[in-house]
Amino acid sequence: MPSGGTVLSIDLSSSAIAATVSRHGLKIPILIDGRLVMPPGAAIGPAGEIYLGLDATAAMSLPADHRFVGNPADLLGRPTNSVDAAQPDPVDLLATVLRHVTHHAAVHTNGPITALTVTVPSSWGPRRCGHVNEAATRAGFPPPALVTAPAALAAYATMLGGTVPAGSCVLVCQADREPATLTVLQTATDGYRELATRQISLDQGLDHLIAQRVVAMATIDADPLQAAMTAARSDETGDRRILLESVRAARSLLASQDQAAILLPAPRPPAVITRHDVTAAAQPLLDQIPGAVNGLLDAADVDTTHLAGVVLRPALGVPVLAEALTAAAGKTPTLIDHPHALADGALCLTTTHQSGPAAAAQLPRVRLRISDLTGALLLGACSLVLLLQAVFTAYISTYSTWVVGVRTSLPQLGAAGALVMLAAFAVAHLAPTTWLAGTTTASTPEPTTGSLIRRGYLTTAVGGTITAALYGLATGTAVEYDYTPYLTWTLGAALPLAACAALIAATAPRIPADALPTWLAMTRPAITHAITATAGIYLMRAALTLTTPISTNTIAAIAGSIGAALLGIATALTISRSRTIRAITAPGLAIGYALVFTVDTTGALIVGYLAALTWWAIRLTAHTLRLAFPQPGTALRRLTKPSSD
Repeated sequence: MPSGGTVLSIDLSSSAIAATVSRHGLKIPILIDGRLVMPPGAAIGPAGEIYLGLDATAAMSLPADHRFVGNPADLLGRPTNSVDAAQPDPVDLLATVLRHVTHHAAVHTNGPITALTVTVPSSWGPRRCGHVNEAATRAGFPPPALVTAPAALAAYATMLGGTVPAGSCVLVCQADREPATLTVLQTATDGYRELATRQISLDQGLDHLIAQRVVAMATIDADPLQAAMTAARSDETGDRRILLESVRAARSLLASQDQAAILLPAPRPPAVITRHDVTAAAQPLLDQIPGAVNGLLDAADVDTTHLAGVVLRPALGVPVLAEALTAAAGKTPTLIDHPHALADGALCLTTTHQSGPAAAAQLPRVRLRISDLTGALLLGACSLVLLLQAVFTAYISTYSTWVVGVRTSLPQLGAAGALVMLAAFAVAHLAPTTWLAGTTTASTPEPTTGSLIRRGYLTTAVGGTITAALYGLATGTAVEYDYTPYLTWTLGAALPLAACAALIAATAPRIPADALPTWLAMTRPAITHAITATAGIYLMRAALTLTTPISTNTIAAIAGSIGAALLGIATALTISRSRTIRAITAPGLAIGYALVFTVDTTGALIVGYLAALTWWAIRLTAHTLRLAFPQPGTALRRLTKPSSD
């Protein structure tokens, strides 16, 4: 891809055409004629004029002198003598489609399209791929980067968080178009390598099977509609076409409801179809899944233990297909039904290896909002509340006018230091994602994303450490006593987070562009967890300072136990991002902390939360290193290589 260029990805392998633009590492879905996806059908007038974006329903209202092509891509690769002489050249027709989609993409992005990526079916070979290249040339573009549909789906699954170790295999099932296709891919350094592919063909399409079942249930044996449904499949006229379109619409409705109506040709009353009816009609397809999967794995010379994952592009209204695939492959498939999934996945494959470190790309300017600052302000307020409470509730022993001893919660001061560092993390998160609107000149260029990340997290490491040190010094000054223990705790809790911030500043600018949005989402500190922990620590300290021992005051004991429970919940939520682990550990820690809460255990409970915060920072740093250096063997060489930022 040209540096700073705009890449358009067009999906020609699905039941509808979808397009996505990659611009400076950002993916932008394109509306075509105001629609998220464009039906692939085209109408050809008597004078050769071409109308795009028609589906089968719209085709029924075309004038008699117009020809309808369900999908121009299906005409590619056919022998010349098999194409009707009255029909335009299939390559010209596809070039018209590419020009149409590219025009909308250029208008949407307010700039020219510099490169194309096209997703094609896995069954296409050099002949049809060559026709795509020729169509792009006729449309005024260089030959596009071609990505097969299974590879695009596998790449999109990794964008959703799936992990596929190097050399492992992925089973991909694309069932949204007929015939359904099964493919085994193996990961490679430049993407995926196809090991084997297999199609599951039916004598009649799924819509035909459903329509036959509906007609058999809703009509009498002598009804001519039954004879029309058993006629040759190529006869798609009259009542049969109307019925099939009604079946397709009903399948769409069944994705969100239990039953749907099917309009039968007049004068017959409508019929009602349920998910059970679709499952029964799809049984011929489901019966072939186990044999097809086994045969495919044998052809690829792998077994189910080699599969790192299964990806399914489901057939509309057939949820049991996922269950059949799970039983055959031994793994629960990742369902992908987003209309732009293949276009986005193809971009992930073609731009990751060509565009270099995307952290050097510039993000669009947005205006800073009050809500963007709320998180950092709340964390700073939590830190300040814990600091002030520890100072104001300190028990100071004096001799004459000299302070001879001070008792306060040193772990609480450590929590204040850790939270001020967390507030600095929140500020650093704003740097690469929010930039004040202003005038950019040649002498003062807009900083790149990588530069903003580096500056933001270096500022976090230095500024947070200085603030934590000031907390310790301020505590010693306030109580007029040796500041050494207070400085030890505030800095001791903040320095591990500062070290993580410094390491992130050094490595994050090398994160690829397509991974930046997900990484930026992970770096946002969990404000709710920190507020919960602050409330818990505050209640525990308040309960201990109300009375000594605490058992003499029932209200204080209850408040302290509630605070301990809140701290336990915050600790559990901070340790892991897994919902399952959180659901198990949060109640357990809450009950356990509440039961063991005493004046002697308060410090240990707070230290447990500080350990959880440190683990959060370590986990974020480790994830950053994995993204920046996907091949650990080259990490040292890349660290010593000068950055292009």
